[in-house]
Parts: sequence; structure tokens; C-alpha cells
Amino acid sequence: MKITDAELPTFLIPVQPRWSYELFGYPEGLLARDHNLGLSREHVYYRAPLPRGESAPARILWYASSDDTMKVSAVFACSRLEQCVTDDAERLYRQFKHLGVYGRKDVLEASEKYAGQAMALRFSDTSLFPSTVSHRRLVDLAARHRQKVNVQSVSKISPDLFRALYEEGHQLR
Repeated sequence: MKITDAELPTFLIPVQPRWSYELFGYPEGLLARDHNLGLSREHVYYRAPLPRGESAPARILWYASSDDTMKVSAVFACSRLEQCVTDDAERLYRQFKHLGVYGRKDVLEASEKYAGQAMALRFSDTSLFPSTVSHRRLVDLAARHRQKVNVQSVSKISPDLFRALYEEGHQLR
């Protein structure tokens, strides 16, 4: 159960399909996922240490972007943000490696341009939407709520836009 009218900050976070499959099992794939990670209710997402206002507690809406292998471009899940930590990439990896899909090399690559610093977003209780919300629909709903969305990086969205996206994702088609 999610409380959609709570005044919690909400962030729209883009994730490439190959990582969203590993973390969430979305979109469905042919290869097996890590069973321990798939059964866990808590995960971590690593990113560049460029804060976009993230602070816990908050909500995350996950946006599967597109990459060389898949064209997804849809909001597909919601999580609860538990913790934001910026630190040396090596330390972050040692602390959170059991909760994430990035390998050590991936975390270090994410920190190269930032003097070895990275950010880890620890989140839990992810629920996949019964229906995804397409990029076009995301943009339409954002415009209705007088907001622009950026799917290239983390962006904060209004509680009203969160509610609209959450409700749209829970409509059965």
C-alpha cells in the first residue's frame, strides 16, 4: 500500500534497461537474475555524486530509459528512498555491494570524473506498476501539472505529479 497524498519528496530516476532488469526484473529478460538480489526488499543504486536534492525519506519513481539493446522509455516502479550517501567510490562499493548490481569496476567508472566520489541511493519496498507509463504520457501528465520532466538524470517531481503517475501506473488496461 502506498499513501499517495503524503507530502514526501519524490524523485524520478532514470535507469538503463540492463540495470533495471538486474535490480527489478523489468523489462523481462532471458538471462537469470541474481536470486539473492531478486529476493531482497532493499537495494542500492549508484550514481555520480551530483546531488539533485535527494534526501531520505522520499519516494522514487523509476524510469526505464532506452539503450543499445532495448527501447523502453517508461515509468515502471515505485520505491522508498531510505538513505543517500556520497563517499569514496571504493568505500561505497564495499559497504553496499550486496545490495546493488554494479560491480566494483562500474562504481569506480561512475566516480572517475568526480575525484573518486560516488553516490549510493539505498531504497526499499519496490513495487512494479501493473501498467507502465510511457514517456509520452509522462510528458503529458507533467505538463498538466505545470512541470517539465528530465529523463536524462535524477529530477524532483511534485506530489501531484507523483500521484498522477502512480494512479496511471495502477490502471489495468
